[in-house]
Amino acid sequence: MNLPNILSLFRLLVTALFILLAAYGRYRLALALFVLQALSDLLDGFLARRMGAKTDLGSYLDPLADKVMLAASYIVLCYQTIIPLWLVVMVIVRDLVISLGFLMLVKRGLHTVPVPSFVSKTTTVFQMLTVVYVLWSAGRSFDLFYRSASLFFFCTTALFTAVSGLQYIFVGGTVFFRKGIV
Repeated sequence: MNLPNILSLFRLLVTALFILLAAYGRYRLALALFVLQALSDLLDGFLARRMGAKTDLGSYLDPLADKVMLAASYIVLCYQTIIPLWLVVMVIVRDLVISLGFLMLVKRGLHTVPVPSFVSKTTTVFQMLTVVYVLWSAGRSFDLFYRSASLFFFCTTALFTAVSGLQYIFVGGTVFFRKGIV
């Protein structure tokens, strides 16, 4: 176990506290905790590269921590009617498709280490920024600026979520066809 993997575990464990804070309307504390989680995501990747501490465990643990953190955030904030249901469905369906596709590859004997693309990393950044924005703006009067900004974050996140999901489907399908599995 190395420091980058410990940071990923930290994100997983802290997600439960984030859920409680957001569910009880403690948005400022939830925001601080979420920003800490997001920073730990950046830091664990940086440290893994800088320290030469990339591990197979980390290549699975980091995206798992991201998926749990983001899915939980979107679900609890949808429950609080802060994030629209359609966006939550997109985020979760994308992650399910990616996870199921990866499991299908592994089941077929294609053992590979997940490598996120630029589009996928950008998607994660926008998903995180959306959570930060809605937590920051929660409880504020929603005038035209806040509604426009919310729409920008929701639509941009949806666009990147859809594009990266399609990219994963294309890449996974290509691997299946090249290996003659389908």
